[in-house]
Amino acid sequence: MQLSKFISIILHPIFMPLLALYLTLKSTPSIAFAISQYLNYIYSIVICCTILLPLLTIFFLIQKGKVSSLEMSDYKERSLPLFRTFIWMSLGFYMLNSVLFYAPILKAELIGAILIILFAAIISKFWKISLHLIGIGGVVGVFIGLQIIQGGVFYLLLIFILLAGVLGVARIEQKAHNHTQVYVGFLLGAGIELVTLLVY
Repeated sequence: MQLSKFISIILHPIFMPLLALYLTLKSTPSIAFAISQYLNYIYSIVICCTILLPLLTIFFLIQKGKVSSLEMSDYKERSLPLFRTFIWMSLGFYMLNSVLFYAPILKAELIGAILIILFAAIISKFWKISLHLIGIGGVVGVFIGLQIIQGGVFYLLLIFILLAGVLGVARIEQKAHNHTQVYVGFLLGAGIELVTLLVY
C-alpha cells in the first residue's frame, strides 16, 4: 500500500469527531470528571452517529447504485451521504443534549462538527472540496479554541497542524485533490470549529 493511501485511511474524516472528543477529554480532566458517569453513553452515541450509521448509509447507497464506492471520488456523489450523516449527527446531538449541559465545550465541538458536515454537503453539490482536510481542520480548530479558552493543548495543536500538512500532501500526491481544494477544506473545518467554540 502506498504511504499516501495509508495516511488517508488512518486520518479519514469519519474518525475525526471521535478523535477530537477523546483528546479533549484527555487534555481537560475537569470536563472528563464532570461527565464521568456519562462517558460510556457519550462515546457510544458518538461512535454510532458519526461512524457506524454513516458507514451503513454509504454501503446502502452503494447497493442502491447511488454511490460508486466508499471513496466517493466523484464529488457529485457526496452530497446525499453527507446530508444523511448530518441527520445522524443531529440525532446524536439531540440524544446527548441534556448530558452535554455539564460540558459546554464538548457541546460546542459537536455543534461545530454538525455544521462542518452541513457545509461540506452543500459545497459538494457544486465543487470537490477535500473532506479529509475539512475533518482534520476541524480538529485543529478545536485545539486552537481550547488553547485560547483554557490553554494546555499547544502540543496537540502543533501535532495536528503537522498531520494536516502531511495529509494535504498525501491527498495531492494521490491526485484526489488540488491545492485549492485542500487549503479551502482545511480553513473551512478549522474556521467553523474555532468560531463555534469561541462564540458558544
